[in-house]
Amino acid sequence: MTAILAVKRAAILTFVCALFASGSAQEVVRNSQSNNVNGRSCGENQFACRNGECIASELLCDGRADCSDQSDETQVECTKPELTCPDYAFRCTYGACVNGDAVCNGVKDCIDNSDEALSRCPGISAADPEASCGIGDFRCRNGQCINSTSLCDGIVDCADQSDETTNACGSFPCSQLVFRCNYGACIDGDLTCNGVRNCADGSDEDPLHCGGSGTPGPVTPVTPTPTPTPTPRPSSRPPVARPSACLVPPQPSNGHWKLHRTLCSNELDCEIPQGVELEPGTQLVYTCNSNYKARGSTEVFCAVTGTWSKTPVCVEIKCSALNSPSTTAACSSKGQWVSCDSAVSPGTRAQLSCRQGYMMDTTSFTTRRTSVTCNANGKWEPDPVRCIPVCGIARTNQTPLVYNGVKATIGDFPWHATLYKEVNTVKGPKKEFQCGATIIEINLVLTAAHCVYDENTKTAVSPEKFFVVTGNAFRDYDSPLHDPNIVRKAEVKNVYLYCQYYGLNGNYASDIALLELRQPFVFSSILQPACLDVSGFSEQILEPGVFGRVAGFGRTASGTTSAVLQTLTLPYISYSQCKSSSNSSEVEVFISNDKFCAGYTNGSAVCEGDSGGGLVFKKNDLWYVMGVVSVGLGVDTSNGERTCDKYSYSLYTKVSTYMAWIQDVMFNLKQYQSFRSCGSNV
Repeated sequence: MTAILAVKRAAILTFVCALFASGSAQEVVRNSQSNNVNGRSCGENQFACRNGECIASELLCDGRADCSDQSDETQVECTKPELTCPDYAFRCTYGACVNGDAVCNGVKDCIDNSDEALSRCPGISAADPEASCGIGDFRCRNGQCINSTSLCDGIVDCADQSDETTNACGSFPCSQLVFRCNYGACIDGDLTCNGVRNCADGSDEDPLHCGGSGTPGPVTPVTPTPTPTPTPRPSSRPPVARPSACLVPPQPSNGHWKLHRTLCSNELDCEIPQGVELEPGTQLVYTCNSNYKARGSTEVFCAVTGTWSKTPVCVEIKCSALNSPSTTAACSSKGQWVSCDSAVSPGTRAQLSCRQGYMMDTTSFTTRRTSVTCNANGKWEPDPVRCIPVCGIARTNQTPLVYNGVKATIGDFPWHATLYKEVNTVKGPKKEFQCGATIIEINLVLTAAHCVYDENTKTAVSPEKFFVVTGNAFRDYDSPLHDPNIVRKAEVKNVYLYCQYYGLNGNYASDIALLELRQPFVFSSILQPACLDVSGFSEQILEPGVFGRVAGFGRTASGTTSAVLQTLTLPYISYSQCKSSSNSSEVEVFISNDKFCAGYTNGSAVCEGDSGGGLVFKKNDLWYVMGVVSVGLGVDTSNGERTCDKYSYSLYTKVSTYMAWIQDVMFNLKQYQSFRSCGSNV
């Protein structure tokens, strides 16, 4: 215990890698192993200088030359990838880390003097609290900026507690009507002796000041001793809660910690035995073993409650797995094959290629390669190639000819999906055909909002009720005719509606929805997304005389929904022609700005069952989804029932109107695995 200074103050602590000495700061994972230079071996936690000298590893790259040949302060040593500086430190030009407060203080803290060679140095001293902070701010020792009104007010605002110390507050002026804390802060005089610590050091509740009796709290660190139970005595005030000491934590797996050098007598991090208690504010220095790195906060403090802030763990340094649904990789280490299905060790090399149904992303601004290596920091370098889905490629050609349509093959519409809804029947739950849909991402399909909307509750139906099938040429969910090598089934995880969709009350405006799937697709030549127009050329494509294609299981000429997937080629209809063809004002209200018309009036039309399907148009040999089947303009009542009028045009939700929203959903799901745009989402 002779190596420990009894310092009764809020001491600063760092985790693995944050080290302060004479104004220096480092954040580096040290190797706990011996070094051998010129035949001389250095001990554990030591650095071997080039001339054979041995120094403590924490002195490496701290701005001072501790090796007589200065080999501990070189660009070679200080720019190694495992050495990083914390945010509040200053990095010298050659790579060493020094205290951020040491910049422009007139003292050479970097061995190359780069901390005093900055353009902002003239006229600024380390004593100026507003350096690097705004007007009216106080600069904490760690570089943090706080409002000057929070300085010496009894409340700790700086993470390192430097706004409530004797150095900061010793000469701080207090008026006659306030109470001065022992370290100099000023608080309201009425807040003393009220059972609440209003001074950071608790001196406003000192029994000597408040009329009681007591002894000062323990200095840090102390060895725990039995505390005698005091004889109870009457008191007019509630007992004052004093800070609790922290029992030193156990050593971590694959690493160790030491007490920070500011609490040690030899200016080096020192070890202390188990069973010792440390004062609140104490900071420890954690170190991970070779080939391990810290995960978690790099600063660990003893809190006033007697508990340590969350301590990090030392995890093995590895690079992430490369094999994925889009990418295949062949990995090797030291000449031996290793699996790329799981994380791999540094030094592993990998050759990458895109799987069938994917292609290399050529739009990325960063340099990406098919040959990569796992570096010492657990990162692949250079960045691995990114494989993106091939989109909009039909595998067979169909003569342009769902009502009066022709049978479609799976290769015609590899992006087509079928939506089913689970309903209760006498025989139990059954998945009934609901609508069509379009694949746009590995875990997203596009459909019409009315397919997943409850007109009674005015909300989206629970996603657990829906299921999606792809690769099916036959309508029924459990059809024995499905090809098990092609057909894929997935559960719906979330339903996303556009916020302004109000169903029939809103005349089916914004009739668009995205369904997030629980089981992502694995794309291939017969299962791929339709392309999305993110460049805005839809207006140039959607012109009278241009034909698009749609697939579905809609009503056929016989009056029933088709049991086999049908396809129909339809012409785009101008807005004026579409509006003039409507036979009543009741129908005309559905022709909103987010819709366009397509179809025939000769008996070939999309009908019930085709809803939600994607109308695709071809550009540069790729098929883009530009419309979602929404509503028909006509109603046939000739058979005594309200059915789709096969002699009327149909309305399609214009996908380009909602492209920004679609991209927003896709980005959030990739980045944050969630998206909540409005209360109607489930």
